[in-house]
Amino acid sequence: MIEILESFVDGAGVRAWIALGLMLIAAALSLGAAVGIVRFRDPLVRLHAMAKPQVLGLALALAAVVVAVWTWTAFWVVLPVLVFQLFLVPVSTHMIARAGLRSNDYRHEDLLVDDTED
Repeated sequence: MIEILESFVDGAGVRAWIALGLMLIAAALSLGAAVGIVRFRDPLVRLHAMAKPQVLGLALALAAVVVAVWTWTAFWVVLPVLVFQLFLVPVSTHMIARAGLRSNDYRHEDLLVDDTED
């Protein structure tokens, strides 16, 4: 029992618990995004459920990797992945939303304002 407590007190044990907590939160956010994609009825709402928690979940998972490994190499490997996700997910969701609007694959009555109407 004392060995377990000693391993928790040192830096590696604390970092492992922090990484575990970050991974659990990331998994919960990613699960929420997956449920939203399956349950929501139209593509515009699905995009909202997909983009926001998925990117935050990925950011927390990458932070867990950096905390667990605790080297500068891990940080510099993870940083471009996070930056590309932060830049490319909004662009891709915007393009999917435009394609959904052009193909009339959305519920008109759910929109408060439709800027695409003539």
